Amino acid sequence: MAGYRKPVIRKKVSGPSSYSTGGFTVTIGELESVAGAVITVESSTFYHPQIASISGNTIKVIVYAWDGAAVSEISAGTDLSGVTFHILAWSD
Repeated sequence: MAGYRKPVIRKKVSGPSSYSTGGFTVTIGELESVAGAVITVESSTFYHPQIASISGNTIKVIVYAWDGAAVSEISAGTDLSGVTFHILAWSD
């Protein structure tokens, strides 16, 4: 069927080599638009990713970390290239 898109996509991505405050974007090219998404992290550190926004088929991911006392967004410039994120995204 020409033009058919899967309604649910699993995507595995690495983080950026230099994190920007406010998050990084991931494009879900397999979907024309994303209605919703969830994200988890495969890491031995205490990262907590969160979907901050969705626009078309692009999601913005903010990454928080637990420092033993509080949870806060990770510092700008943090290298996440060795961190794997798992995304489950769906369309309408």
